[in-house]
Amino acid sequence: MNRRLFASATVFGVLLIGFLGFGAQRFYQSSPSQKLGYDADLSELKKRFNADKGKVRLLMLLSPT
Repeated sequence: MNRRLFASATVFGVLLIGFLGFGAQRFYQSSPSQKLGYDADLSELKKRFNADKGKVRLLMLLSPT
């Protein structure tokens, strides 16, 4: 793969990721309760997670470092 093709593919990928990241917010409808977040004890998160039994669920634990 030559440099010009690689650079074009890289620019296209960055633009595509930017479009998907910023464009998705325009079409995603969230409820006011989703925007508030969860309490420090996470009991509400556990309750909502268990209420979605039978659905595909994803739980991510992220570290700030």
